[in-house]
Amino acid sequence: MKSKKISVILPTYNEKENIVPLVREILNLPLDITVIIVDDDSPDFTGYYAQNYFKGNERVKIFIRKEKRGRGYAGRFGYEIALKEQFDIIGEMDADFSHSPTFISGLVNSLEGADVASGSRFLSGSKSLRQNIVREMITLCARFYVNLLLRINLTDPTSGFRFFNSYVLRSILPELRSTDPFIVTEVFYYVRKKGFSIKEYPIVFYERKHGKSKLKFFTLIKYLYRVLLLRMGLFYG
Repeated sequence: MKSKKISVILPTYNEKENIVPLVREILNLPLDITVIIVDDDSPDFTGYYAQNYFKGNERVKIFIRKEKRGRGYAGRFGYEIALKEQFDIIGEMDADFSHSPTFISGLVNSLEGADVASGSRFLSGSKSLRQNIVREMITLCARFYVNLLLRINLTDPTSGFRFFNSYVLRSILPELRSTDPFIVTEVFYYVRKKGFSIKEYPIVFYERKHGKSKLKFFTLIKYLYRVLLLRMGLFYG
């Protein structure tokens, strides 16, 4: 995998305290890796701060989006950029350190026998260090619900820490409609629907280092409803 061109997409919103140390850790990995930061014009100036810090670094590409903001828009934008730049492997992860760069090499190596590699909090050898009990219970319920309705059949079907062979994203990108975090589940749905293989890799899921979670209770309710719409073929964004 060392000969492969790899990109990691970091969708960001108010991650100024995390972005520089996270990107530095990623760049220190023994891989031919480029970071693509897609910032939704964060009020804390995450994107501009990163632009200033990594100015002149060709391994860091930063895009500040001021229209059609949202996790889904940012994810699709990042996929389009990575495909245009012709990366062999395209990954994505959260920018708050809940996903540790130490697992990237293992995920990339897992692609030798699969189309997609996904980090799981629920495999043997994995662990979740999140201290919010309510969030953990919601995650457990979502696992059952998503697998039952969408037949994704993963131990962690809501994981946003994953790597794709580029042909997978090129195939599913035209199908994606999500404007918000639901894109994480929508991607898995179309990966399975098109017959691509997914290999899960054990990770440790950490509490975010700085800042606050963007997940709200209403978002969770809307998420469950959208899973049903997706299963019925009625989801349009």
